[in-house]
Amino acid sequence: SIFKIPNIKICFSNKEKNITSRDDLEIFCDDTGLDSQKLITVNQIHSSNVILANSPGNYDGFDGIVNFGGRLVCVIKVADCLPIYFVNSVSKTIGLLHAGWRGLSLGIIRKYLKKINEEVDGHLNTFALIGPSIQNCCFRVKEDVIHHFDSKFYSKINNKYFQVNLQKLALSQILDSKIKVEN
Repeated sequence: SIFKIPNIKICFSNKEKNITSRDDLEIFCDDTGLDSQKLITVNQIHSSNVILANSPGNYDGFDGIVNFGGRLVCVIKVADCLPIYFVNSVSKTIGLLHAGWRGLSLGIIRKYLKKINEEVDGHLNTFALIGPSIQNCCFRVKEDVIHHFDSKFYSKINNKYFQVNLQKLALSQILDSKIKVEN
């Protein structure tokens, strides 16, 4: 496990797996040692909505999942957006966020951490991982979008485009929450 916490597993798939249906997802889970009967999936909408899910199922209108105790299998889909994983080593609370520029600018990380902070004693034992996602070299936006970001997270390319570093923005928001940098 990436977090080196017993019974917590993070898995990534890619286009080669060709997961296009619920059946494909269940096969992927079974192949990686995850219980496909405990799946939590969300119909993502590029929001900052986070669901507290205590039972398997598919939930509409969310981009984040919290599961206290980590007994369920949380799943999101990403292409360019950031998958952000959280786990608390004591409570085993797990979280998974689909964080694109909209979700990050709307505060999805802050909303997730507020939800778990109500149940878990602070973020002392919380670990975070930002998964594979678009890098600032390739993420370009125009002036209609750049006003959503603090200038320390972007640079101007030319008169029309800006490059945005979403990983740096996400990391800044995670560290602002008092999660230790080594976590």
